[in-house]
Amino acid sequence: MKKGIFSSVLFLLIIFMIGCSDSQTFNDVTLMEAKIAKELAVERVSIFDLKDIDEYRFVGYTFANQQGFAVFKKNENEDYIFDFIKKADRMISRAKDITYDHYASYWVVLNNNENLNTIQRKIKYKSESVDEIINLEVTKYPSISVLKFRPEDHEAEYNFYDSKGSLIQ
Repeated sequence: MKKGIFSSVLFLLIIFMIGCSDSQTFNDVTLMEAKIAKELAVERVSIFDLKDIDEYRFVGYTFANQQGFAVFKKNENEDYIFDFIKKADRMISRAKDITYDHYASYWVVLNNNENLNTIQRKIKYKSESVDEIINLEVTKYPSISVLKFRPEDHEAEYNFYDSKGSLIQ
């Protein structure tokens, strides 16, 4: 009798946990992959890189020879909650196997080009007379790179260079 009650309670607890999965935290890569796959309505995705900046975790993923990114936001308990997804077909292609887009005040660059060595960002804020230039070294591929910008009126130019300093077209 006790065994039957225990089994019933355990079964109901499992059903409850599955039902509450949308409020789930995503501190583990496997859970992040499952959540991204669910959002994309695909069977499986693979995370190839992630970057933690401020309260966000930017996650680069691939599936079916496409890549995109997802964003998880840290909550008050220091756990990550799903926040945003950028599908691969919505990314901007800038150079061979390099795509980018933005999320809030961040530029996100996805790289699948083994020759990419440096991302250069030139940004001109309307409130300043001098351009801000940042060179970000890329040490692996595929990779995700995230560059923060101030949320004010500006113009930006991004260039991608190989290890010899040649512009990647």
